[in-house]
Amino acid sequence: GLHFIKPYPSRQVNSVYFDTHELDDYVENVSGISNRMKTRVRWYNNDIQKLALEFKIKKNKASYKQVIKIKNSDLYNPRTRSGILSINQNIKKSIESLALSTKKPKIEVQYERDYYLLGKDLRLTIDTNQKFCKLSPYPSNNFIKSPVYGVAEFKYPANMQSLVQSILRDIPFRVFRHSKYVIGIDTVYS
Repeated sequence: GLHFIKPYPSRQVNSVYFDTHELDDYVENVSGISNRMKTRVRWYNNDIQKLALEFKIKKNKASYKQVIKIKNSDLYNPRTRSGILSINQNIKKSIESLALSTKKPKIEVQYERDYYLLGKDLRLTIDTNQKFCKLSPYPSNNFIKSPVYGVAEFKYPANMQSLVQSILRDIPFRVFRHSKYVIGIDTVYS
């Protein structure tokens, strides 16, 4: 009974995730710490001229993103530490810039994403063909396929929680917590 519209075409999503040497963000996620953050640089369809520094923040059960757009007209490689340091020069000196400079690129995640809308506040993304590449301590050029074929994620404001649960209760999918970063770390470092 759900009728979604597709507002724009599918696209490839590329993300480089950053973490401390001790993988603090990974450990917090796996441990289920209720207040945590992941740091990534993201771009779409291999266009590294338009990057986004994103902080994915989780506070209790609510999640949100803080996004800073970055122009990368010199085409610095966001997959390398030297490229990130050069890109970081384009970010206004701030807490965001400091956060990026204190962490290192750990993995790159690539996948295909389809977007759908049901009304103005209920969105669905379907991610397939997920693959991961290790960037630290010794970078690799080899991507490893994810053990998870695809992920469908419903995104909506907190005040729609009960409505969305009632809509989705009869959908024949397994509901689980999924972090591409955690699955990626587990895949490339095992």
